[in-house]
Amino acid sequence: MADFFDYLDWRGDLTFDIVPFNKIDALLLSQISYTILDGVVCKSFYEKKTLAQVAKDFSDLPDSEERINIGFLINDRTTELMMRSAETARFRNIEVCGFRNIYSEENVEQFAALTFLINGKNVITFRGTDDTIVGWKEDFNIAWLPEIPAQKDALEYFSEACQSLDGDFILAGHSKGGNLVINTAVRCGEALQNRISEIYNFDGPGFSSDFFESPEYKAVEKKILSFYPGFSVVGMIFHHPKKFEIVKSDGFAFWQHDAMNWQIMGSNFINEGDFTEESRLFYKAFNEWIDKLDTEQKKDFVETMFYILEASGAKTNNEIEKEALKCTARMLASYAEMDKARRKETKKILSMFKDVIADDIPIFKPLVLLKNNLRILG
Repeated sequence: MADFFDYLDWRGDLTFDIVPFNKIDALLLSQISYTILDGVVCKSFYEKKTLAQVAKDFSDLPDSEERINIGFLINDRTTELMMRSAETARFRNIEVCGFRNIYSEENVEQFAALTFLINGKNVITFRGTDDTIVGWKEDFNIAWLPEIPAQKDALEYFSEACQSLDGDFILAGHSKGGNLVINTAVRCGEALQNRISEIYNFDGPGFSSDFFESPEYKAVEKKILSFYPGFSVVGMIFHHPKKFEIVKSDGFAFWQHDAMNWQIMGSNFINEGDFTEESRLFYKAFNEWIDKLDTEQKKDFVETMFYILEASGAKTNNEIEKEALKCTARMLASYAEMDKARRKETKKILSMFKDVIADDIPIFKPLVLLKNNLRILG
């Protein structure tokens, strides 16, 4: 089946004057935003480079080979995608600026952004969740925090971009980036909303149900284009927009989330008729359960789950994948120290996730082993 690289073969020789910017371009640039571009693209919106120059400067870095390994959950062909795109007539001359990359364990904050200038349009891409446990915890903090740090960062980034650049904006993001583009469009205020032409959400985690009833959301609802793979888990966490497109993916189970597996035909996606039964059941069970919790209970749910994960001593999915048994042993020890009420809550959390993602995402693999050993510990 066809993917991004086939798309570059089909459309790479056609500039944006000939074939206008479309949803495949939005996803492709969202994927490129996972590339580690620290020291390559300037923080400023005024200092611009063509994508061809970015690719060359990246290749010249002494640690370019190390940067290709972005993490267990990010496709290792992402850098190749940037390089191949930079060779095409369609992408080589687009300008890139405004790179930001923020990470803080203390603030539970993971954010990165990049801006592409295409035919008078400013395309902002917000990076999705990376390989870190901090990034995943921040995603789940959406459940109880009125604003997670990355959402604040995204709003500030967009505001600065609007002050620095002329013209309209397209916002695009995959995974957590999808949540950030919608949140930014809704909360940026009427004046900045008027400068947004399109909003692309690719399998991003959602929001509380009342978020979609706000007048601020209604003001931009028609501009939002949401896309999910048939087996969606990340996009099923919290409530998602009512209108969306289901995309066929060659990935197995959770790996359908990987945009490099999404299937393309021309300038469109190949569609699925419906979500898988696993995704539909998870969406229903998880959201019905969490909607019944008050803010303090939601906070406790997140803190409990990540208290166990952080007890593993690992900082990334990659570390857990390499040291699964050691990590599980540490997590079992932390579980044994919990009081009875917290253990009961932990069992509920593990049961919620084990069937849909625990076998595929490294940070949840030890939770499967932990769940299998709970009868021993009580």
